[in-house]
Amino acid sequence: MLKNVILYIDDDPDDRFFMSNAIKKTDSTLILKEAESGKNAIEYLNQAKLAGDLPCLIILDINIPVMDGMEIHKEIKKDTVLSKIPVIIFTTSVHPRDRNYWENENVEMITKPPGYTELVDCIGSMLKPYIKRA
Repeated sequence: MLKNVILYIDDDPDDRFFMSNAIKKTDSTLILKEAESGKNAIEYLNQAKLAGDLPCLIILDINIPVMDGMEIHKEIKKDTVLSKIPVIIFTTSVHPRDRNYWENENVEMITKPPGYTELVDCIGSMLKPYIKRA
């Protein structure tokens, strides 16, 4: 796994833009790879697996059309290599059903903050346990 590469899966271009900026502001050595759909994400992960360039973390939104976050996570977990990559759910959902589902999967679920400053702070805190320093 590449210690400075993160895959962010979210269909909303604005959310991907803000995440990219927040990650750059948090740590300019981090590289954010983006996928706008579950299909794109699984294709990227399979190619990265073949190349030996897997990300150190996957940040996943739940509310994605066609293949939602739960379905994407199930696909990742089917693969013995991909299933070793930590996943964080980063979503606007505050529904107890979603929180219970992800707790049962042992996956951290973080609610997206309302503003950019809060987003940068949240990203910094969220990434600390996953980013390894040389």
